[in-house]
Amino acid sequence: MSESAHRFIVLDGLRGAAALLVISDHIPSVIWNIAPSRALAVDFFFVLSGFVLAHAYGDRLSSSMSVRAFMTRRLIRLYPLYILGSTLGAMLIAAQVLKGWMHVPLSEFAIVSFFGIAFLPCPPFFDWTASAPFPFDGPAWSLFFELVANLLLASFAFLRRRQSLLIFLPIAALALAYFTVQSGTFDMGWKYETFPGGAARLVYEFFAGVLIYDFWRKGYRWHLPAAIAFALLFVVAMGSALTHNMFRMAWDLSMQLVFIPLIVALAANATVSGSLARLCTVLGNLSYGIYMLHIPILIAMGLVTNHLFGEDQVSGLTMTLIVAVLATIAAALVHTTYDVPLRNMLTQRLKARSTSAE
Repeated sequence: MSESAHRFIVLDGLRGAAALLVISDHIPSVIWNIAPSRALAVDFFFVLSGFVLAHAYGDRLSSSMSVRAFMTRRLIRLYPLYILGSTLGAMLIAAQVLKGWMHVPLSEFAIVSFFGIAFLPCPPFFDWTASAPFPFDGPAWSLFFELVANLLLASFAFLRRRQSLLIFLPIAALALAYFTVQSGTFDMGWKYETFPGGAARLVYEFFAGVLIYDFWRKGYRWHLPAAIAFALLFVVAMGSALTHNMFRMAWDLSMQLVFIPLIVALAANATVSGSLARLCTVLGNLSYGIYMLHIPILIAMGLVTNHLFGEDQVSGLTMTLIVAVLATIAAALVHTTYDVPLRNMLTQRLKARSTSAE
């Protein structure tokens, strides 16, 4: 298999497992006690994204691909599911307003919608947004930072070179450590109070992934059994449960700075076959849909339970499993009927436009 055609099947499976961990982070259950660091799944996404994009686009960015062409392709990849999740979230908020369960001035809703359509954080001035940069679909904060990192990767060649990254990453690590200590948590970026820390979180981890890929392509490849790779991901999520409270921040920060990048590096060359390989591929294909659709599903479940039982009962392990199953089914349906067809159409139009311009 040529390097350009290499499929990181185990990393695909880990991405799907991380998406399911994110669901557990948004529903109170016993998992919160077992895996108090479950939100580190997002950090795994960031490192993996840097690795995969360096693999897919690094050479082309260094030769013929323009920044505009690269960012257009990234928007084609990210925007369809982003706007679907945001639209569903906006509709659910509108339904609550119509029922009298929320008070949202129409002007404010319109402003937030405008920023949402533009894939930008909304202004932090409205009480009903609860300080969320993307109140229609909360996880979109990480996609915004992802696009910023993508732009940096394409715009600055030194961020694709090993020598520069070996200087840049320690500085980024210090920034991440500073904001983590200042915020008192590693889980930064999803609300405005920790937005700068979220940027530091993304920048370090994304470009750590880029550096890992540089070593991988130079032949530094290790063979980690797939089962151990999955086990290590869950150790990351649950590990701080084994530490004293005073050491939890140190544990989580060490996971971000060292351990999660190591998992990506060690699992990049892991192999599986047969049904496990197919499962990993499916999980990888559905992971983004699961990530973007589970919040609207979760909110809808809350509205249903509120209507049936008079209170929001979206909690517990059973509800976590229900939302995970529904999000997976929804992601599968959307993947085949909406996301892939729309992306293929947009890609073909982009190619046709490029050809005609020549």
